[in-house]
Amino acid sequence: MHHVHQSLLYAHIATGLVAVIAFWLPVAAHKGSDWHIRAGRFYVWAMYAVTATAFSMCVLVLVNPVGIAAEGEYISAERAWSVRSNAQTFAVFLLMLSLLVLSALRHGLLALRLKSDANVLKRPMHRALIIALGVVSVLVGWVGVDQGRILLMVFAVLGINGAIRMFRETLRSEWTRGEMVFAHLNGLLGTGIGAYTAVFAFGGSRLLAELLPGQLQVIPWVTPAIVGTIVVARMKRRYVRKTTEPRRAGAVASIKAALTRA
Repeated sequence: MHHVHQSLLYAHIATGLVAVIAFWLPVAAHKGSDWHIRAGRFYVWAMYAVTATAFSMCVLVLVNPVGIAAEGEYISAERAWSVRSNAQTFAVFLLMLSLLVLSALRHGLLALRLKSDANVLKRPMHRALIIALGVVSVLVGWVGVDQGRILLMVFAVLGINGAIRMFRETLRSEWTRGEMVFAHLNGLLGTGIGAYTAVFAFGGSRLLAELLPGQLQVIPWVTPAIVGTIVVARMKRRYVRKTTEPRRAGAVASIKAALTRA
């Protein structure tokens, strides 16, 4: 099982590197163009591979934490309990991140189909995925509070917030074009944040281990999320303005027409 886990890890790293590079291809392309669509599909499949390998690794660790984390080592019963606890905690945390990326990916893709199918976000499987994200995020938050781990608490809040937002959007029946585009971009940008979080966290935390001791190790993990949140907030204002300005202009024109007739 350890060798299977290692093989999945190498595949996860390889597909992750492809994904973080491919992320910029649809971003740079003209929105709606053939190149944007093709590059977007390539990125989506890369992210599916990333989440599939991550999910598989998490399941293996949850099933056999000691065999994978301490394969080939002779350890005491006390040490085995510690290894099992740490490995399973980290596996649940990574499982939450996988669910967060996968649900955001699906949500962003399905948002494009709202124009032809207003109930596309209401699909049971999609809602079940979002609910699973919420449940696992609550579990991660509880473990974070119990063990005093800031990293787990921070990402639990992000996971719960994402699950609530996406589930609320599945309850909506009316969408403007700007809102659909924003939901699509928000979901896909969220997956990019997840990909770069992994790069900064696993790479940056090792490079900056001496500069960021103890709880400061959380900085490489949360930096992409903070930057991404700011970008999404600015993007939301842009698309909300695009959808509200025509309405406001139409309302003003109607009032002027009514005054003219009077």
